[in-house]
Parts: sequence; structure tokens; C-alpha cells
Amino acid sequence: MNSEIELKLLKEIEELRKEINILKGEDENKIPTYQYSKIRDTELKKLFEIKQNLDDQVFDEWFNYPIEIDDSVEVFLTNLIAKNKSLIERYNEEDLKIYLISPLLKQINFLLRDKEIRGFYELPMTYKTSQFILNGTVDFVVSEGLVESKKPYFFIQEFKRSEDYGNPRPQLLAELISVYYHVAFICLA
Repeated sequence: MNSEIELKLLKEIEELRKEINILKGEDENKIPTYQYSKIRDTELKKLFEIKQNLDDQVFDEWFNYPIEIDDSVEVFLTNLIAKNKSLIERYNEEDLKIYLISPLLKQINFLLRDKEIRGFYELPMTYKTSQFILNGTVDFVVSEGLVESKKPYFFIQEFKRSEDYGNPRPQLLAELISVYYHVAFICLA
């Protein structure tokens, strides 16, 4: 076969491959999308310059801050632990959220109507740039906005018994980055 025919056939094959990919929804110009629950450290490192802070005293002020715990709080926590202690090793993520985390969150009034702040459960979040998209659902967010989340301040997400069950660190970092840039974007708007 001469080279002119071979080049023509290769070009036709490439055009057919592109058409097949488009029909399958695999557009090569599509922005890569990363799900919080599936993103890995290696992917995050490609997207962001992440440097681990090795300062082991970074939270000393928080951890050594003198606090007084009200007797009713101590009783609540003691009862919560006692009630769940024998089953905690068997809890999956949803059990942990319902039996331990939810009762703790209910002790705090996150609904501040005058400041238009409240807690949101199972909040879909997306952070989109021209190079990539991060998205997924965050378990709990405290955010500005009564009807819909407008400016997230704080979130809780992800439970793994150990890294054997999947590493939660990249998921948490991706969500934290999304919250940070979401807040920064809103502040600039």
C-alpha cells in the first residue's frame, strides 16, 4: 500500500474514532471532572500545589485553650458514648452519622435567621475552572443562606475506619478547596 493511501486511511480512522467518542459521550475537549469520593492524592497534586504543614504545634493554642464543660454537656456526651460503645466498631458511615454525629449537631443551633445562616445536609457542591471540575455531595455544611447555600463556612464530610477502606484525605482536601474557592468567588462577586 502506498503512503498516500495509508495516510488517508489513518486520517479516516482517526475521524471515525472521534465520532465514536462523541457518540459515547467521551469528547476529548471535555474538561476533566473529579468526584470528591473518588479523587486521589496524585490527581490533587496535579491540580494544586499542596504542601503539607509539618508544624506539630499548629493547633496547640486550640488544644490548650482552657474551657469549662457544663455538667449537662458532660452527661450528654457520657450517655452518647455509653449508648453506642458496644456497636461503634460495627457502624458504617451512615450509622456513625445518625447515631453519633447527628446527636452532636442537634445540640448546636445552626439556624440564625437574622444572619441568614443555617446547616445544610447532603449539599451538592461544584468547583469549576477552565482546566477541571471538582464535584460531589458534602455531608453537612454551615452556610449563609436560608433557602439555598450561598457562602459555606464549615463542613463535615467523610468517615473511613482506616485507610484500608479508602483514603479520606484527598476527598476532604478537594471539598475544602471547593468550599474555599466558593467563598472566595462569592466574596469577589
